[in-house]
Amino acid sequence: MASSQFPSAWLGLVVAVATGVASAAPVDLDAVAKGAVWMMHLDMDAVRDSSVMRQAYERAARMHPHLEKMMQMAAGMAGMDPRKDLHGITAYGLDTDKHNAVVIVRAKANREFLEKMVQKAPDHASVEHGRHTLHRWTHKGWKRSQGQPVVGAFFRDDVMVFARTEAQVKAALDVLDGDAAGTGTGGPLAGRVRPGSILVARAAEVDPDTKCPVLKQGRSFRVAMGEHEGQSFYRARLDMKSDNAADEVQNVVQGFASMVRLRWGDEAAAMKLLSGLEVDTRGETCMISWDAPAEGVWDVVEKAADAWEKRQRQWNRMRGGRGGCEHCGRDGCDGCAEGRCPLQGKGGSGQDKDRGALRDDEF
Repeated sequence: MASSQFPSAWLGLVVAVATGVASAAPVDLDAVAKGAVWMMHLDMDAVRDSSVMRQAYERAARMHPHLEKMMQMAAGMAGMDPRKDLHGITAYGLDTDKHNAVVIVRAKANREFLEKMVQKAPDHASVEHGRHTLHRWTHKGWKRSQGQPVVGAFFRDDVMVFARTEAQVKAALDVLDGDAAGTGTGGPLAGRVRPGSILVARAAEVDPDTKCPVLKQGRSFRVAMGEHEGQSFYRARLDMKSDNAADEVQNVVQGFASMVRLRWGDEAAAMKLLSGLEVDTRGETCMISWDAPAEGVWDVVEKAADAWEKRQRQWNRMRGGRGGCEHCGRDGCDGCAEGRCPLQGKGGSGQDKDRGALRDDEF
């Protein structure tokens, strides 16, 4: 493998997973610097434990048979298999500039392999910090980070730290070593984390350059979403700059609910999911909560996927089979590519059948 492939494959994989299925890796607030103004955590063990996420991955693998091959390639290039070895990713920043983020990756990684590969990366250099070795290189091969510096270090064999500068990585290692305070001891990002949370995001300050019109009027926020004991959930608390701004958030949520009722009001399954949505405004604070049985969530998601796949098959037929099999709609099936789709001449994949009340043109 070419020397420049390591940073592209490894950091590209980390960023892709963090922005999109051992031991559990829920968010560890003691690993987040006490001065951090925002943090985000993705718990991949919680993803694997989620019935909705697990079934979604299995369906994607059936629809795109090449997915497993791609994951195997990623495992070889990254020194770990993200399907089972990646446990969690935490990112945080001492200011609102996302380019100054620190990323902590918890994974069962092949440390020897990764350290040998990073030594081949462009402009590689290493420096010692206590018992830790920091590696610095120029990141090439990934379009959005072309020519950018990267610094990484192993805290332990199963914990890695990445940032743009040596100072950031050293400071993060000090927090992990217990030589500097973490958020778990207090601060605006501290507090209980809901069990089963797949994604946790907290911010004590909002990026003034955010493109989100709602967050532009916000002071801070907390979000958690995931699945616990068969229940899918979403929680959000937004502290706004004024009572009016908080009321606007409530209006946006209620407007969304009204649109869902208008379009899918005759669909019992969708309405059942919507019934778990609540929004409450108290002064400058808006709180949003949603709960629904995970089984019901997957039922609606699967029906939506069925409708999408049917449209894909229709589109492929119109294009003469380009972009996927014209019979089953799959992308990358070896049998389909060789003109021997097992569903050829059988009227499609069988997923055209009415699975419920959702119409073909929905979602």
